[in-house]
Amino acid sequence: MVRIFFSVDVHGSTLVWRKWLTAATMHNVDVLILAGDLTGKALIPIIKQKDGRWRATYFGRKWIFKNENEIKEFEDKLEGSGPYYIRITEDELKELQNDPKKVEKIMDEKIVERLRKWLDLVLQHVDVKKTMVIAMPGNDDDFVIDDVIKEYEDRGVVYPLDKILDIEGHEMVSSPYVSPTPWDTPREMKEKELLKHLEGLIKKMKDPHNGIFNFHCPPYGTHLDLAPKLTKDLRPVVVGGMVEYQHVGCKAVLKLEKKYQPILGLHGHIHESASVEKIGRTLVINPGSEYGEGVLKAYVIEVSKKGVEKYWRLEG
Repeated sequence: MVRIFFSVDVHGSTLVWRKWLTAATMHNVDVLILAGDLTGKALIPIIKQKDGRWRATYFGRKWIFKNENEIKEFEDKLEGSGPYYIRITEDELKELQNDPKKVEKIMDEKIVERLRKWLDLVLQHVDVKKTMVIAMPGNDDDFVIDDVIKEYEDRGVVYPLDKILDIEGHEMVSSPYVSPTPWDTPREMKEKELLKHLEGLIKKMKDPHNGIFNFHCPPYGTHLDLAPKLTKDLRPVVVGGMVEYQHVGCKAVLKLEKKYQPILGLHGHIHESASVEKIGRTLVINPGSEYGEGVLKAYVIEVSKKGVEKYWRLEG
């Protein structure tokens, strides 16, 4: 029997990452998985003013800082909720506003810096000889992070893409790709292309029926893939004072889980749709995400050689 601790969509929140690591000890887990969307989405400038104070705009308000302690406290808040930050002057801000490539370069540097910090924390707080630690990119993650995770493979952190992992006798295949989104994220495929990609992974398995599909995109038409319906300008559609929801998951994932009936489907991507469902014999799970509030959402799943024995949800 192995105990899996499964979480998704941390989006740069160091607070959630630390909670995820703590869970390995608290819940005596054998496999610790954070699958998809590891990196943050924003770079917040903290701007030095001529009077010696600093200013920033985030969390829906303007901030003014008088000293180093106030700045550091704000930076800690940012890191806890996911964004990256940079201290700059007014002139440097104007320069960045006119040079998107430079902003992209700084963002990549910040992403790599924080991810390395996180992976160092794994080695400090988790006995990787006893616990398999899996860190997987998702659709929002630029490809710059893949090599960073691979750097830590010889130290016990598992990069699960392009390989088959053994989980208590069950083969697990993994994919970060999702069907197209309105945001044109780095790892998207059209449904036909995604079906071919996932079928290629599954064909490498000896026994898919006895396997685990760790696919970031949830199956279409389930409780795992409901998200707000959006207008053309990406605002939620509101009808009668209520936000209207629609299914946005992947039809290819649904088709393959129906076809092969693995013991378990591990999914994420849709933050609002924390749920568990059965597709035939297959248990499919999406823990959901509230990374911006520093909330860890996860499932503990106990798997024996026979299959999934039990599971329960954790949040905090």
